[in-house]
Amino acid sequence: MNNEIRYAPAFSMAEISLAEGESVVVESGSMVGMSDNMQIKTSIGGTNRGFFGKILAFLAALIRRVFGGESIFMNTYTPQSGPGRVLVAPALAGDIIHKKIEGGSLYIQATAYLASSPELSVRTKWMGLKSLFGGEGLFLLRTEGSGELWFNCYGAMKEIEVNGEYVVDSGHIVAFESTLDFRVKTVGGLKSTLMSGEGLVTHFSGRGKLWIQSHNLASLVSWVTPMLPN
Repeated sequence: MNNEIRYAPAFSMAEISLAEGESVVVESGSMVGMSDNMQIKTSIGGTNRGFFGKILAFLAALIRRVFGGESIFMNTYTPQSGPGRVLVAPALAGDIIHKKIEGGSLYIQATAYLASSPELSVRTKWMGLKSLFGGEGLFLLRTEGSGELWFNCYGAMKEIEVNGEYVVDSGHIVAFESTLDFRVKTVGGLKSTLMSGEGLVTHFSGRGKLWIQSHNLASLVSWVTPMLPN
């Protein structure tokens, strides 16, 4: 499996080349183009699940679809009778990160997932009410095992090596390693929380990598909404 990310960082598109028999799992609706020898198989939610895992994945994905707007389904692309190529891109203009996972786990915003190799387990993870109040949503995606992963952001992406503590506006979080813990906090006192425009932030602690995005989709929606006709 070979990978090339083109047109970064503003309008990124990943070009994934597969040998015959290799596969890549792609978020539904993210395929831009493909070679004509691709076989497509559609599944529900994440990858590497048993029967009951698929039922739970469907319920969690349905909830994410209702509250978060992302797709319930994923498509697996496998070239037949020779190598093939698939082009994938996110719905929003922004960067794509390709990361080779070698053990450990990573949490990703559900809307940031773009694609992965089938051997990498991608599961829905309940993050508790703290994630709801922090702005991340009740569910994140958790990767486990080893494999290839592509995730995207709105705007530019920055990787931060946390060793201690780090504070991020919740709407700018893309992904973080499971070695990091997080909790929701205010930016200061009551006056700062109400009048600074920042509100609640996410306070990370521990040692691990964190990925943040330069733009905030919720801020864009807030800016555009007053201009829409009634």
